[in-house]
Amino acid sequence: MLFRSVIPAGDPAALRDLVAPDWVDHDPLPGQPAGPEGAEYVVSTMHDAHPDLRFDIDDLIAEGDRVTIRWTLHGTNTGPMFGRPPTGQRVELAAIVIFRVADGKIAERWAGWKPGRAPVR
Repeated sequence: MLFRSVIPAGDPAALRDLVAPDWVDHDPLPGQPAGPEGAEYVVSTMHDAHPDLRFDIDDLIAEGDRVTIRWTLHGTNTGPMFGRPPTGQRVELAAIVIFRVADGKIAERWAGWKPGRAPVR
């Protein structure tokens, strides 16, 4: 749901149903606030920078309270990201994200960008 509808739609409010009130992001984006507002910031930042984005889910593994996803984002950089102006170019970004789930909600997130396929900071 997160990668198929919430982020591509640019609907940060929909994230409130998915993340825990005490959500922790161990790898925040520059300028990202703490808590659920930070999760909303990630959705807005990714979508605003690439309004036509779509995700390919390359791997999805769940065990116990952890969900690991390896994804590739495809889109056109038409909005600023990390303080950089838009390029107007097609981009492909890739990451591996680990979520901890508690009581049916995302409680924690860890993320690592694939070298050479990460957003320029």
